[in-house]
Amino acid sequence: MSNETEIARPAGKNTRWTISALLSTFIILNYFDRVALAAAAPELQKAFSLSAFEMGLVFTVYNYAYTLMQLPIGSMLDRWGVSWVTRTGMVIWTFLTISLVFIQGTLLLYIIRFFTGITSASAFPAAAKATASWFPFHERGLANALFDSSAKLSNVIGGPLVAILITLYDWKTAFLAIGAINVLFTFVFWKYYDEPDTHKSMSKEEINYIHMYEDSSDLPSYKAALVLKTFFTNRKAWGLMIGFTGYGYTFNLLLLWLPTFFKEQFQLDLLSSALYTAIPWLIAALSGILAGGWLVDSLIKKGYAPDRVYKNIISAGLLVGLIFIGSIFTSSPVLSMIFISVGLAGISATAPIGWTIAAKLAPPGTTAILSSMVNFANNLFGGIIATFLTGYIVDATGSFDLAFIIAAAVLVIGLIFYTVVLGDIEQISVKSKKL
Repeated sequence: MSNETEIARPAGKNTRWTISALLSTFIILNYFDRVALAAAAPELQKAFSLSAFEMGLVFTVYNYAYTLMQLPIGSMLDRWGVSWVTRTGMVIWTFLTISLVFIQGTLLLYIIRFFTGITSASAFPAAAKATASWFPFHERGLANALFDSSAKLSNVIGGPLVAILITLYDWKTAFLAIGAINVLFTFVFWKYYDEPDTHKSMSKEEINYIHMYEDSSDLPSYKAALVLKTFFTNRKAWGLMIGFTGYGYTFNLLLLWLPTFFKEQFQLDLLSSALYTAIPWLIAALSGILAGGWLVDSLIKKGYAPDRVYKNIISAGLLVGLIFIGSIFTSSPVLSMIFISVGLAGISATAPIGWTIAAKLAPPGTTAILSSMVNFANNLFGGIIATFLTGYIVDATGSFDLAFIIAAAVLVIGLIFYTVVLGDIEQISVKSKKL
């Protein structure tokens, strides 16, 4: 498969790209309530009388639950499939998002965010597993980039939407609107998503095309406990997990704290801070699709070694990512936004490649488990530590400076793990089979 002319693409309808759009929308909505919480953070702090540290706990309790569910959710997805696990999760997290509007008291706020984290946990492992099932390897870079970049697009769409609704009405109206959108999408996903071989819209040509170029069967072949033990004692798995965290720490910090950063650092109003936040995320989404997806697939189709393509783009992306630190050394919100935009563009190019590497390292039937382990590490350090520590630092110092410097250091650590610890990108061996 050294060039594009050797690939016999199916004629007519391409259902797999409709599935890709469905997965991308799924990720956008999965992130909407986090984006809404970040955009509404100043209003929630007033409504519930929360300090920056306590607001950090609201962010963090979600991430605790989300992270703790990563390891079991991978096994559940590999055993029961994407359809039922994600459908169940969507129904419950939609109900919880709407319930947030009707609660009183900080304890209930913590409890609802905790259970929302549990029911949202399947999103990225499910999208990674579905992409591995629906796309041949030479198309997976773009497909992974589309769903990964949707997490950034959720900020572009959700942040301004929430800010406008809060400005015109209040934060409760914003969460009710998001809940209503989730209800509609749950019906669409429930009706349309299925596996390739049983999907009603699939042509024989497209099914044959997917099977012709698939790298391996993804049927469960190993005991989950054995797979977890193998991965947790494997250098390549750790190289990928901590390497991905280099991206994830900065991503999660900016995901939840960027609106507050612009508001507090430059004394902007809520709507202005939301707009300043949306621009870097739009650039990040485009970078993920173009550099982390299209460019990767194009270089591989032209005959470049996949390992070299992956590592070169990851190295360049993480180094460019360090530019975001310039945002704390300027008094101009526009310059700060530019520094953050360039940095986010760099790190966002690396994320889709991380999911592609996970699918390549995982033995047959273990894609969701390894993807969930990557997401576990990402959210342990990024989702929990970054958000909690940032709130503490802001309360203690009155500034985001130290929090951003720590994020830059984690980027460097991630680069070392990707380039030194990961080694060759080859499938991990699991010795003992289930059957």
